[in-house]
Amino acid sequence: MKILIIGASSYVGARIYFDLKDKYDVVGTYNSNPLSSSFIKLDITSKGDTDRILKELRPEIVIHVANYPSPRSAVGNEDNFIKLNDMGTVNVVNSANEIGAKVVFISSQAANNANNIYGKLKAKSEELVKKTKAGYLIIRPSLMIGFSPNTTNPRPFNRILKCLDATTIGEFDTTWKLQPTYVGHLSQIIDKAIGNSIWNRSIPVFIDELVTQYQIAQDLLGEFGIKVAKVDQHINIPPSKDDTSLFKSFNLPPYTYAEMINLIVREIKERGKFKLDI
Repeated sequence: MKILIIGASSYVGARIYFDLKDKYDVVGTYNSNPLSSSFIKLDITSKGDTDRILKELRPEIVIHVANYPSPRSAVGNEDNFIKLNDMGTVNVVNSANEIGAKVVFISSQAANNANNIYGKLKAKSEELVKKTKAGYLIIRPSLMIGFSPNTTNPRPFNRILKCLDATTIGEFDTTWKLQPTYVGHLSQIIDKAIGNSIWNRSIPVFIDELVTQYQIAQDLLGEFGIKVAKVDQHINIPPSKDDTSLFKSFNLPPYTYAEMINLIVREIKERGKFKLDI
């Protein structure tokens, strides 16, 4: 089975690519920063470019990860933000329909709280993805943690990793009570969906326990003797009320926050295995 990962150089896309590459015929794309020389350049804001690449490759499944990852990216950049996070999804879905491919969309819990441009476009993109004729899968993670071949993207976990590598004390927020997502769960769910033909579903993915970014950083960095500092960033995002029963029915480890932390500590210690072929 051929799978095309659009945005394979991103933090999330690179981990999905790494996890699936030995089981499927996986092709990755990048826009400006290839993690592997095998990745194909693709600008999904170009309808012509998107049509051409999908028709050339003819994947059976397209995993769409190519989005700006937070509302901060829209500051002073709103036009480009909308082009990528909105029109990019339109082009991916339309091109997938042209070749009869399924679409897996990595959404966000922010789609539940569409009070900023990021959440609004995630919610809109979910509705667009549901128009995929061959079938779709929408995965809704919360804040994601776990090792990825992309360690430079400014994602929350990579910020923790940066503190470890530089042996510096970082400040982490204590106000947002969040339910974290293990980044490795995304590829596990995709694999389950393929193997069991679970399509046309939206799957919220997160651990139930409420923690803060400070606690996550403290629990991870503390294993390496690195201290962290508290900061109150006044983040007021309510806990998700999404039903995670389908995710739990897959019985995918890690099952608890403590198990997640232990697994990620092992990933950090074994980080060399996450390198992609150059």
